[in-house]
Amino acid sequence: MRAHAPLKIRQVTATKVFEHFKRIYAPLNNPTLATEHAKRQETQILESTTNVAGYKQQATTVLLALKRRPEAIDPSDIGIVGDWVDPATKPKIDIVEEANNFCLSVDMMTQLGYPLASLLAPSEPIPTIVGTERECCRCKRNYIVKDVLDETDVTLCEYHYGRSRVVRQYGEKHKIYTCCNGSFEDKGCTHGPHVFKETDLQSLHNLIPFIATPAKDPSSTTRRKLVALDCEMAYTTAGMELIRLTALDERLEVLLDELVLPSQMLIDLNTQFSGVKTLEGVKHDLTSVRQELFKYVDADTILIGHGLENDLIAMRVLHEKSIDTAALFPHPEGLPYRYSLRLLCSKYLSKFIQDGSDGHDSYEDAKTCMELLEFHIRKQKK
Repeated sequence: MRAHAPLKIRQVTATKVFEHFKRIYAPLNNPTLATEHAKRQETQILESTTNVAGYKQQATTVLLALKRRPEAIDPSDIGIVGDWVDPATKPKIDIVEEANNFCLSVDMMTQLGYPLASLLAPSEPIPTIVGTERECCRCKRNYIVKDVLDETDVTLCEYHYGRSRVVRQYGEKHKIYTCCNGSFEDKGCTHGPHVFKETDLQSLHNLIPFIATPAKDPSSTTRRKLVALDCEMAYTTAGMELIRLTALDERLEVLLDELVLPSQMLIDLNTQFSGVKTLEGVKHDLTSVRQELFKYVDADTILIGHGLENDLIAMRVLHEKSIDTAALFPHPEGLPYRYSLRLLCSKYLSKFIQDGSDGHDSYEDAKTCMELLEFHIRKQKK
């Protein structure tokens, strides 16, 4: 159907709208947001009018509104004219009080693979894994676990660290790896040692026992009601172990951000994803870092994270009051599919994370989870 406003007038309007959004969103450092919202705004002007005169009048009104609008103060301070709400007029919300409404049920925690006391039998300590056969979680080949790697072991595994995606070439669909754009038939683009990841909860419990968060202490002056968590893991001779723990409260104050010495021999820091390049200066092991965490977290604290079950498993902690952003924003196809934190951040907070080549930033990931919770609460209230 032909538009009632000439293309030339629409192009001029879209350009002027874009220039305003470019100014407004400059502090957010998001290169595509101004373009996206300029397109939406011009389309909204067109769809809300029926003739050229109406289009011009509506465009003038919108441009004046954008001209008066200040620069955005944070990723939530966005929106086209008609949707945008001045942050100064937004009702304040008690994120801690509202968070209680979004804690996972025990049934959902079970579906998501959370460690629960009801799923574990008493631990039976395993003397050692060294010398046993495991499947490498990178190249899927079987290998014998060693505690000391020789020169050949360090590069024995050939693998692709990137995810697969589908592209169309010469009219046909092909799967390629994002790390090197190589096809599924190509050899791995990266060399490293063989590593494994234990996924069975009871086996993990036997390796390093789980402990429950302590009961609430009413006399504590440091405990928090809501804490965002993010952990980074590395490969050891016991599988994956915790090497960094970051915890923030609802005001985004850093409670804890510490490197952690694994209990077994380190094989690979997994820097590509963990972002940890060295453990130099590490002060904590798993036991002591949990003691530090428990100054702020007890059984009544609400924990929030993305794929939080992985963080609890890494810490070997049992905790039931949990919010998972993967469940707050479920994938339309249901489990086991989940949206990545990076995608949720881009889609709902209009900013980019995990963009560099140095791996994840656990502070940034924990902060994003808290911001997504606030976004979700405001959306539910609206």
